[in-house]
Amino acid sequence: MYKEILYNISFPDRQVHYCEVGIILTDPIESESIFYMPVWTPGSYLIREFSKNTEDIKAVSSDGEELFTEKINKNSWRVFNPDKKNINFSYRVYCNELTVRTSRINSDHAFLSPAGIFMTVEGMESVKCIVKLDLPDEWKEISTGLKNISENIYYADNYDILIDSPLEIGNHNILEFEIQGVKHFISLTGSGNYDGVKLIHDFKKIAEEQINFFGGEIPYEHYTFIIHLVENGGGGLEHRNSFVVQMVRLNFCDKKLYNKFLGLVSHEFFHLWNVKRIRPAELGPFNYNEENYTKGLWVAEGWTSFYDNVFLRRCGLINDEEYFEFLGHEYNDIMRYSGRHHQSLTDSSFDTWIKFYRKDENYNNSQISYYTKGALVAMMLDLEIIRNTNAERSLDDVMRILFDDYKKDNTKGFTQERVKEICEFVSGINFDDFWKKYVNGKDEIPMEEYISLAGLEVEDIADTASSFLGIESLTQEGRLIISKVFTGGSAYISGLNFKDEIISIDSYRADEKIAKNILSGKKPGDVIKVMISRDGIVKEINVMLAKPFQLFKIKRMEAISSDQERIFYKWING
Repeated sequence: MYKEILYNISFPDRQVHYCEVGIILTDPIESESIFYMPVWTPGSYLIREFSKNTEDIKAVSSDGEELFTEKINKNSWRVFNPDKKNINFSYRVYCNELTVRTSRINSDHAFLSPAGIFMTVEGMESVKCIVKLDLPDEWKEISTGLKNISENIYYADNYDILIDSPLEIGNHNILEFEIQGVKHFISLTGSGNYDGVKLIHDFKKIAEEQINFFGGEIPYEHYTFIIHLVENGGGGLEHRNSFVVQMVRLNFCDKKLYNKFLGLVSHEFFHLWNVKRIRPAELGPFNYNEENYTKGLWVAEGWTSFYDNVFLRRCGLINDEEYFEFLGHEYNDIMRYSGRHHQSLTDSSFDTWIKFYRKDENYNNSQISYYTKGALVAMMLDLEIIRNTNAERSLDDVMRILFDDYKKDNTKGFTQERVKEICEFVSGINFDDFWKKYVNGKDEIPMEEYISLAGLEVEDIADTASSFLGIESLTQEGRLIISKVFTGGSAYISGLNFKDEIISIDSYRADEKIAKNILSGKKPGDVIKVMISRDGIVKEINVMLAKPFQLFKIKRMEAISSDQERIFYKWING
């Protein structure tokens, strides 16, 4: 129908969070065209209804004639063009939500998350997309994974790549380094207490380690790290040759928080291979109009969550103890809550569209994260393969074979059956029982059994002599409100509920500090009187305090055999 699609983006009302988008189509063959905007963005599996932010939609021909345009569903518009003239389709987009998956525009900068900005034409997803940016005079910098044609003009070979290429525009700071002559750009928007020299050193170490892991071949012409320095926030989203992450602007000097940030950097960069190239078969070609279901996110995200911190350790940015701490956090996130009894890894992956991105107060009681449990199961697979090959092979070999599959045929993704088949080929053992219990089933993860192979052990460091109410709470307008009630805790058993206001405990007016002080003087088995307000009605509930949930720490055994040392070395060093 068309050879290319031209997008014109301008920011005349940037101070009130708007951009204006024009889509120019030349030499049409058909008399009708359907324009649509995605309802979700790859990497973030939730229907977000981006079209809700669009307005003033119209189409005119090249001679200025307004073309009849009708909305045909929530995210699509049909343009009637009986004389087959060139079309200029235009609309405005309101952008005032700065996350890694949504856009924000103001007088300082513009961050464009493409799925919520760029419509396309039905049937023309494979044609070249040219993006022309009409910038305010004061904005001098553009950071994006798109290919540059000339000043302020970029292109993507097709719509999938356009959607996979966010843009940061303004006057942000850009750091630069090279690996094998390939340029890498670190785009930092906002102020913060970061050390630019250290960022370059650490980012480069992570990138080199991962590139070498896959044989040293760099799968991109250039790479852009987009980092938003924020007051509060976090998270990241991977793209084909860029990523977007958020970091609290003054947290760079806190070693633990900085290590966590580097883990996020490692995670999103590893997605270059695992997700953007090694992908579940169901995730491509994308259907941008509805959910794209897969049971494979435990591999796509879970294995990435296993490797992100492993790479920090392998390239020397963290030590063994810091790696064990990351591992302990993951184990606690699964084992302290009852959600592990109610949802399998494959179910968690498949239901991400209705559950994971819509977490509520009951999340920990009913669900697990395919990120976290997926990482633990990946570790178990790694240790199982190492054990059964006398430390000759590991999960690393599985990842590389999956990448070889991609290089042989990049139009197909992996299936669940293919992942299992490769694990069995590499290890030489049958994984039917393993898959039944830990991938498709809800059996308890035998963490202690597996990590003991590598000379590690689990220690419960919870103070069992202390009392435990089993809630999370927050203060709203001076009122102490229950925000979560955990299955098996004292509050759960006694009937305290989400959104209950705790007025007093044992006749003492309660706030967070007073509640903590009262509970610190109690022991398991003690009964406290909790006065609450529920839906405006005051009542008193007797609560028998229980022991706290277990709190696990991963550490090295005091005495380690040569076999354990060899397995540990293979796990950590590859």
